[in-house]
Order: sequence, then structure tokens, then C-alpha cells
Amino acid sequence: MPEPYRLAPDPLAARLVPWPLALPARALPRAAGSPAAARALHRAIGVATFGVGYHVALRTRAIDDALREAAARGTSQLVVLGAGLDSRAMRLPELAGVQVFEVDHPSTQRDKVERLASLARGDGSAAGAPGAAPELKARGLARVPVDFERDRLDEALLAAGFRPAEPTFWIWEGVTVYLTREAIEATLRLTAALSAPGSRIALTYGMLPDAELPAWAERVIRGMFRSLGEPVRTPLAREEMRELLARAGLRVLSDESTVDWAARYWPPQRGVRAIERLAVAER
Repeated sequence: MPEPYRLAPDPLAARLVPWPLALPARALPRAAGSPAAARALHRAIGVATFGVGYHVALRTRAIDDALREAAARGTSQLVVLGAGLDSRAMRLPELAGVQVFEVDHPSTQRDKVERLASLARGDGSAAGAPGAAPELKARGLARVPVDFERDRLDEALLAAGFRPAEPTFWIWEGVTVYLTREAIEATLRLTAALSAPGSRIALTYGMLPDAELPAWAERVIRGMFRSLGEPVRTPLAREEMRELLARAGLRVLSDESTVDWAARYWPPQRGVRAIERLAVAER
């Protein structure tokens, strides 16, 4: 893959992500031998997704870099809220001194564990090609099953070995837009209460208000999320998120959009829209 397009290399994506979402991750490495083919395929993915494909890769890179900085500063814990198929514990060597807690619904975690077990068995039942089990790069990994309608996040984390006195980095990626404003505010207050001074949270928010998409394209994207059972509920503006963070006792260190990430990581910047924002705030 040409260097400008290697935004956030994830060798596990093609093997963990379910079909047909794994198709781009499978196709891109096969085009690596031909820069022209790789560029064309990358462009096709961006056009077909109205820029969302570019956005996800850029967002991943921006969060990875914020996490790397925190780890270099001595952060010893990482909590991933709504972890899904997040693979940072298995792909970032900078987490060698960090204990990772992946928080998600029990059924989602069971699916991920089975996919990883399938890779280890080499039976091909996971989405990607069989191969060796992914190696853990983090110091440790604890999966924390939480049904947010029944369970308390703080109790579940503490039971899993989370230490509130240690500096923590929280990742809340691609989740807030699907929640109510009240749920967002309550979670921010809780993470702040569980965080030692100097801890940081990286959370994404917004989704579409600044994207300048044609009305029909925005309807298509919203419809796509609804069909997946994840309707967009709370597309917050920058000032609103800053207010929520301040109310929770969190100081904003940075707040950037997809366009900002593209200017830093991807000079071509073709087809990039300000679909979402990433705020990094400190306790």
C-alpha cells in the first residue's frame, strides 16, 4: 500500500471483521503490489461510503496517536468503552506497560472471543483467513461484560481489577451519537469520578452536522445506521460537547474533525468530509 494510504495498519481487520465489511480490508493488501490499483481501490471505497471509509481510518489513527502519547507519559490503564472488535491491545506495541479493559455487552464480547478462538484454531469460521492467534501486545487484557441497562460500569470495572488511583486513558469511539444526551453526560461524570488526576478520555461525537453532505446522501447514511439498529440520536456541536466535558470536570486538550486529521495524516485529502469530531480531555 502506498505510504499516504497506510493510515492505521490493522492486520487483524480482514480476519476479525464479519463479511461483507471485511471485503475492503481483504482487497487492499492484494492491491499493494500496484500503487495505481491501490489508489483506485482506496478511492472507490471512499466514494461508495460518502467518505465514511476514509473517516474511520483517519479516526483510528488520531485515537491511536493520542493513546501512544498517553502511554509515553506513563498511563498504566486503558479502558475501551463499547470495545466491539477493537484490536489495539493486540496491535500496538506501545501498550506493553498498559493494562487494557475492554467494556462491552456480554453478547458482543462472546462473539469477539469466538472469532479470536476461531483464528487460533485455524478453522476458518471467522471472517478472515485462518492463521496464528493474535499476540497480546498490552501488559494484560481484561474483558468486562456490561449490560448498561442492568449493570453498573464502576462496579464491573473494579471487579475486573481496575485501579482508580492509577492514570487511565479512556476511549469512547463511535458511540456517543447513538446515545441520549443524558446517557452521555452520566458516562462522562462516571469516567471522571473513576479517573486519577492526569487521566485522559478520547471520545468521538458529532456525526454529520459539519459534513456538508447532500441531503439525500445524509439520508442514506442515517438510514444505513438505522438498518443496523443504531439510529443517530445525539449529533452534538463542538460547543455543546465542550460544555458537557467541563461540567464533568474534564479540560479539553484538543478537539479536531476528520478534515483536521486528513491535513495531518493524509496529504491527498480527496473526498474527506467533517463527518465526526474527536475530543481529548484531561481530568
